[in-house]
Amino acid sequence: MSKCQTLDIYDSLEHCLGDTVLPGLRQQAWGIPKSQIVGWPTLPGPHDEAATMGSIATYKGDFTLAADAKFFSIDILDTASNIKSESQGNVPSKTFLNTLTLKYAGNNAEAAGFCRLANSDDLVYIIQQRDGKFRILGNEKFRTDTKTSQDSGMEVTDASGTQFEITVTDIAPAPFYEGKFKTAEGVMDCATGTLEAAG
Repeated sequence: MSKCQTLDIYDSLEHCLGDTVLPGLRQQAWGIPKSQIVGWPTLPGPHDEAATMGSIATYKGDFTLAADAKFFSIDILDTASNIKSESQGNVPSKTFLNTLTLKYAGNNAEAAGFCRLANSDDLVYIIQQRDGKFRILGNEKFRTDTKTSQDSGMEVTDASGTQFEITVTDIAPAPFYEGKFKTAEGVMDCATGTLEAAG
């Protein structure tokens, strides 16, 4: 007898007419070097007891960070930033390529310094969709690649700023996150979208 239980967690995907789907991201993202993460939330598997379609796409638990470590924030242009996921590979090794584009309005020295660091580092990013849900780019299994570019623009109407193209392979489309994470401003509770003041 097979040790693999039959997958029977498919459920209907419904959209009610009149419900508004809010595209895009909110105006802030967060990141941290993977080296500062000492404990990871877990992503439930399809064969886990009580698994549902939603649970297998949502991290369970919180990040545990090294002493004094915090997620840094990036102010982003919500009209020029987005997240995408697409299937890649062949059965039985198919995965997802998760891509995050972030646009920062500045071309300052700090942005250039961030580019220099992130260009060869392995980072984890948290972003918040416009509907309030939080998602993760980065995981324990695969390296996150951050490609950076800066553009001064030429004409007075040109866009100027710093862009980050972040890609990472994962076993799920950019997993959702309902735990907490520590920032310089306090602790963000992703289940409620509220920031608990530091100290």
